[in-house]
Amino acid sequence: MRAVRIGAVLALTGRDAPMALQAAAGVRAFAAARGGELEIVDHRSDADAAARAVTGLARRCDLLLGPYGSGATRAVAAALEGRPEVLWNHGGAATDPGGARVIDVIGPARSYWAGLADALALAGADIARTAVVHGPTGFGRAVAEGALDSLAAAGRRPLVVVPIDDAGDAATAVAAASRLGAETVVGAGRMEEELALAAAIAAHGLRGALVVCGVAVAVERLGEAVLGWIGPAQWIAGADSEWESRLPAGADYPAAQALAACLVAEEALEAAASPHPERLWPAALGLRTRTLLGPFAVDDRGRQVAHAPLIVRWEPGPIAPVRRVLWRPASEGCGDVDGLRDLHP
Repeated sequence: MRAVRIGAVLALTGRDAPMALQAAAGVRAFAAARGGELEIVDHRSDADAAARAVTGLARRCDLLLGPYGSGATRAVAAALEGRPEVLWNHGGAATDPGGARVIDVIGPARSYWAGLADALALAGADIARTAVVHGPTGFGRAVAEGALDSLAAAGRRPLVVVPIDDAGDAATAVAAASRLGAETVVGAGRMEEELALAAAIAAHGLRGALVVCGVAVAVERLGEAVLGWIGPAQWIAGADSEWESRLPAGADYPAAQALAACLVAEEALEAAASPHPERLWPAALGLRTRTLLGPFAVDDRGRQVAHAPLIVRWEPGPIAPVRRVLWRPASEGCGDVDGLRDLHP
């Protein structure tokens, strides 16, 4: 039997490269473990280039993985509109698939702060003195909406919601929140927006609850200023030692997401007994399983319905701050997802 042909469109260079290179490490770990033939196309952090590359790559591959980043993933999905190929989405949390066949392996952007109200309480934060600051992208808005949903479900609301565009920039948005009496700033935006928020939050002596706090770059940029700060994370090291050992040292959740997408795609390929899209698509929709991210199940459009991110907190470590799980979604217990089974190497 020939080796499975795996294709991925990833930004190995440019603005999105830090996270996309992590994703590439996850795909490479899977290909090395399974002996698959791997082709990665560098779209250079250009969404239009990703869209141009994906259709040709799709024709050459059995398993097709999308980009890291919601903007590039949306562009790729648009390029696949009406085509039969299945795209495995590991890095676009705010993506409308339209008429493309997209299988979401990660939780959607609106689920990132699903546990915000509980996490703030566990962290000792005063919700009444919490501001939500978000960027202008679809991802930023969706993450902020999810934060507000979580607070509303707990019968609470933030002190203020500040769009970065309305304020002018991240520093001005944080300053406005601080003047109103905010003690904690909940962020929602692209990495560069969140890093700017983080610097401003630290400068004002506030506490951060940021998407970027889910990855190691937060402590790399801010050091011990992140102690006590929280962030959503699709995965944290130690969750699955068997597959974790196949990832390079220091791998973060983008690597785990891409590896999980490969595992789910492989499971669907086995269930379909064929890489043909007309068999692979229904097999993918019918999967009820578990990866190193947690439970996996999608609806009839391929949208993830079983998994939401953890929330982690930065705490003192022996050398530098470390992430520890503060909150887990109830779905991680799998009570509402039938027929789950683990995927092992």
